[in-house]
Amino acid sequence: MGKIKKTLLSLIAAVIAVAGAWAMHSNKHASQNNSNQTEYYYHYLGNTSNLADYQTQGNWESVESPEDPGCSGTQLPCVVQSTQASLQTFVSSITQVSDVTNNTVAEKDIQ
Repeated sequence: MGKIKKTLLSLIAAVIAVAGAWAMHSNKHASQNNSNQTEYYYHYLGNTSNLADYQTQGNWESVESPEDPGCSGTQLPCVVQSTQASLQTFVSSITQVSDVTNNTVAEKDIQ
């Protein structure tokens, strides 16, 4: 009976070790996939920080890099970084002001 108990405990320990290793491996791949996402840049053409203006597609244009529009200032977002590949998808992803402000890579002054 003691030998069966010892074997059973060893088997349970092995299963737990394999499950732990698998979980760590899965998390490693998940974090690597997130870091390999392409970043896209969108230039804000609006002059307010209202959510409705951020959600208006006509207030945005795609740019190749954050330096392209030549932004200067500190009052409004000028270029926003996103993982969304299309302008339409990017604008659709804006559900709150912080979706823009937390991803701003260049700012401009109100004109």
